[in-house]
Amino acid sequence: MIPAPAPITALILAAGQSSRSAPHHKLLVADATGTPMIARTVQAVCASTVDHVVVVLGHRAAELRAAIDAHAPYARPVSITVAANHATGLSASLRAGLQAIADRPAAGVLVCLGDMPHLRPDLIDRLITRHRRDTPPVTIPVHAGRQGHPVLWDRTMIPELMTLDGDRGGGALIRTLDAHAATVPGDETIHEDFDTPARLEQFAASMPSLGPPPGPSPGPPQGG
Repeated sequence: MIPAPAPITALILAAGQSSRSAPHHKLLVADATGTPMIARTVQAVCASTVDHVVVVLGHRAAELRAAIDAHAPYARPVSITVAANHATGLSASLRAGLQAIADRPAAGVLVCLGDMPHLRPDLIDRLITRHRRDTPPVTIPVHAGRQGHPVLWDRTMIPELMTLDGDRGGGALIRTLDAHAATVPGDETIHEDFDTPARLEQFAASMPSLGPPPGPSPGPPQGG
């Protein structure tokens, strides 16, 4: 019997203050169907072949959790953790997510931003396929010569990710890996942002492009 592939866990970082989209919190802005951006992102990640999803909240955590819960169930198990010191920067959210999965066996960790409602599940699956084939330290989507998100880290990189501080994500670490990183082709959604009123208006008028999430319902999000 062929053994099952080692699991991949996804972290969705959604703890920031969303200051560039003030007075709105962009993750709470709803699309034309009434689905908030954060729930759209969770749906997109859960429609891939990741095994488990952890959403890291911080600023306005209660509202974001309510928005996520309101659109459960999801196609994959979803749990929620809160980064107590999220105001110190992106790295605090990343560490909180990694700590939340410390006891969970995983071959790799997919790090995704909360404002990726148009993320393609098949892109995530290509990242996972490349990682399982070659086991590089990091696997990155690229479009038009630029790297983007989400990023899939091998489990051997978790100790180094835990040392990041301030508002740095894994970009500096990726630069040190350089030739050892693997890439897969992406599209314009890997660079997408919603930091202006015009972009938020476009999202508010949009419709989900995903079909019904596959697989049985695992129930509502867990954690606190």
